[in-house]
Amino acid sequence: MSATWRPPLGIVLATTLVLAACGPAPAAAPSPSAPGSAAASATPRPPKDQVKLTSVLSTELNLATLVGYAKDYFGEENIEVTDILLGASGTLRAAVIAKEYDFGLFAFVHDPIARLAGSPWKAVVATYDREIFSLLVRTQLKDKVKTVADLKGMNIGVTGPGSGSWAMANVYLKKAGLTPDKDVNIVTLGGDPSVIYTALQSGKVDAISSWEPITSRVLETGAGFALVSIWDPKAHQEWVGSDHALGFALMTREDVIASKPDLVKRMVTAHQKALAFIKASTADTLADTVLKNAKTAEQFAGLDRPLVVKLIDRIKPGYGTGCLSKSGFDVEMNIAVTYQLTKQAITFAEFGDTRYAGECP
Repeated sequence: MSATWRPPLGIVLATTLVLAACGPAPAAAPSPSAPGSAAASATPRPPKDQVKLTSVLSTELNLATLVGYAKDYFGEENIEVTDILLGASGTLRAAVIAKEYDFGLFAFVHDPIARLAGSPWKAVVATYDREIFSLLVRTQLKDKVKTVADLKGMNIGVTGPGSGSWAMANVYLKKAGLTPDKDVNIVTLGGDPSVIYTALQSGKVDAISSWEPITSRVLETGAGFALVSIWDPKAHQEWVGSDHALGFALMTREDVIASKPDLVKRMVTAHQKALAFIKASTADTLADTVLKNAKTAEQFAGLDRPLVVKLIDRIKPGYGTGCLSKSGFDVEMNIAVTYQLTKQAITFAEFGDTRYAGECP
């Protein structure tokens, strides 16, 4: 079966990515060895574990996975990533809860929502150590909208209820004294970045809770301006209450950890290798890494190389080692409870399994 990266039901993205056709080149076959040699007697490597993932089309969330694919870190861990389902995060959360997928890349809020819904999720490796959602407003309103409170009576676009973009839009609005769905109209746009961009550009919505690559496209084309620039450390401190947060992670379910602990470990290791490469590399090198692989380049379709370099340079400070931060968890859990994004709090031990990527302050 050919491997694909594809959108969920009801969401059509511009391209279907066939990983098997254009993935990293396989290692060259070993030279014939004489009978009795070490090479001839070596135990054959078992078939690769085939893994399917879910994710939103988000550069911050996906970059470690894309680097891991392009650099064949998954192959080094005897894993073949056969399928990545791209779409709206609420739909993807439901797919993981339903056990259609065992692994997914998700924003923090999905873990407690899933757990409180009866599906015991665990974060196993952090993929981004900050929040990523900026609040962008269409350019035509620049003279009218100076603060978040000025959005009263306007249409605010998010991917959908229960998503990361929805969560942070709620935080910004409530912190400014506005009540979502009363003082503003929350508009569900789905997870396709092109649809979200067009909604802002056309005036269907007045503002969006945005992430990369949407943010860079909006700013570079002049379709909108940043009201909350979450990539700015000062803005992050102001709106999130900290310079870091356990914002995004590779997540799975407790039943997967119980039945496939070695696979979970290898999935984490592949991501840690990618995170180390991200931290050690320039934005220019990282752009080359993802753009020169035909399949990982698909997530940057429509963006020229200089913009991809600029985009990666903007978000690069948010990458860590993959360890699960207790203080970062506390930041996110406090936001979720304070702004009523979840029904109740969960504990750090419930949220994540630190045996693989480790715990950090």
